[in-house]
Amino acid sequence: MKHYLICFDLQDDKIRAKISRLLAKYGTRVQGSVFECSFKTPDRKYSLENKLKAIIKQAPVEETNIRFYNLSKATLKYSHDINGNKIGNLPAFVVL
Repeated sequence: MKHYLICFDLQDDKIRAKISRLLAKYGTRVQGSVFECSFKTPDRKYSLENKLKAIIKQAPVEETNIRFYNLSKATLKYSHDINGNKIGNLPAFVVL
């Protein structure tokens, strides 16, 4: 399973709302335009990417910024919020 932090910055309110609704189906909102998403297969991630590309075709390229940051157990063990609380808990195991 691969884990990503997905964040976006979009000018258009309608497109931003569509992106938010779509990402909510794939992961957990952790801030306004930031989601933590886990994918069991690469195909699921590619499917999301294709859906995002279809939505942002409606916006000017210079106004569109969507980023995927790969998260791993190694990087997450150093992750925390401003109060020192651990964040980004990955599943201990996955039942298939």
